Amino acid sequence: GTCFTVRIGEFSRRPRNSDSVQRPARAAARPDGATMPAIVTPTAEDRDLKLKETDSEQDDDESTDNLVSSESGSSSCDEDATEKLPPRRSAMVIMTFVIGGYTLIGPLQHDLKHRLNIGDAGGVNEMFTQSVAFVQWGKTFMTLGQNVLLSCFATVHRVYIAMIIMLCGTLIPPLFVFTLGSTWLGWVPLCYGMVGLALGVFECTYLSVISPLGPLTKSWAIMGFPAAFAVVNIVGQSLMALIDLPVAAIFWYIVLCQPVAIVLFRRLAPHDTQVDGKNYKQSSIMSSLRDWHTWLVRVLPFCLVNIMSHFVMESVLPAVFNTYNAHEVALFGPTNNEVLMEKTWFLVVLSICMAIADMSSRKLGYHIQVKNTKSFYLALAFALVCCTVGLYATTMGVAAIAWFAVFLAFFGAGFNYAIASRYIDGYVPRKHNLAAYSIWMFVGYCGAISGAVLVTMVRHWICGGVEYEHQCRSH
Repeated sequence: GTCFTVRIGEFSRRPRNSDSVQRPARAAARPDGATMPAIVTPTAEDRDLKLKETDSEQDDDESTDNLVSSESGSSSCDEDATEKLPPRRSAMVIMTFVIGGYTLIGPLQHDLKHRLNIGDAGGVNEMFTQSVAFVQWGKTFMTLGQNVLLSCFATVHRVYIAMIIMLCGTLIPPLFVFTLGSTWLGWVPLCYGMVGLALGVFECTYLSVISPLGPLTKSWAIMGFPAAFAVVNIVGQSLMALIDLPVAAIFWYIVLCQPVAIVLFRRLAPHDTQVDGKNYKQSSIMSSLRDWHTWLVRVLPFCLVNIMSHFVMESVLPAVFNTYNAHEVALFGPTNNEVLMEKTWFLVVLSICMAIADMSSRKLGYHIQVKNTKSFYLALAFALVCCTVGLYATTMGVAAIAWFAVFLAFFGAGFNYAIASRYIDGYVPRKHNLAAYSIWMFVGYCGAISGAVLVTMVRHWICGGVEYEHQCRSH
């Protein structure tokens, strides 16, 4: 007889035991005199031949599995290979420079408002506040919207587009407001709207584009986010307090960083979808959603934790700013005036705690051993606990504890960011990488909007409706 062996792309016909020597059957007698069925005893040559055939079939199966995995764009089998790639630390510099535009939502927005001769109350102040919120709406919309509006552009070109928009947006305050002296309120929605649109395109697309460079490069890149805030809120604010550095200089620093980031990205990014023999071309968002069962269900837990993470970041920090709003801060309680600290230095220490927590947790998230989905989920749970405890500690209303609370909240947020990035790069099929990042960040930004809207509620949890001499002031 013959047997047929089927392989993908191959059909072979092979005679069964064609090389073996046929031996006569040897009948055995039973005690009752009857004859037992004939038994063929395999020789050593037969056993060796069978073993070679089995090994050959296993090799063919493994080759076929690898072929299917490569054609489907799976990335789980590439994780060990990419881990050996050397880190490209310039990825962090690029992220730091571009995210510098996002730091306009921090203390710099108050300096811009003061330059525009806008007070802290009234209708014009409310218009300014809502204009600043354009950054949140813009980044949320473009995180997914880019997959439709910019679908005709390759992902690497979308990063360039985002950088150019960021350059134009950050140029508005130093040029038109601080240099030319314009006080037109319309500059605010233009500036923050462009920054938000650029951020929505840049963050998820940049992380997707540099995925072929390996996890070591990615671990450096994601630290650029807290580094950007550290440079502006720690170094910049300290120089303003110590040597009277003009605030316009910080705005110009952010602008000048953008063309440098473009040049560095041109040298860093892989501009071909074929890297090391692997295809990194991204599917359209609709194609990825049609194939949702291969990746979306796995990413859902990371999306849920990302909502909480962004809610905590966007509610805790502004609530702390609005709570400890006197010229001096009582460190050990609202009614304990024994140890007071100037508010500027209190906020500098707060920013240091935030930066150390966020950067160290992102680095740690890429160095701990997580080898399967269960271990990823355990790490994700740890990040959620840190964020939740940090939010609770903030509501205690003690300034010194607020440092610890912010540290814990941002440690959890950074750890969540690193763990989710590792999982998407290692377990989501390569062709759905951008779609996974887009949806993960989109739901996170929804949590950020919720946190920004509910800052007043979190502040009420802290103050309890009571005004003190050194915190919870109404002015």
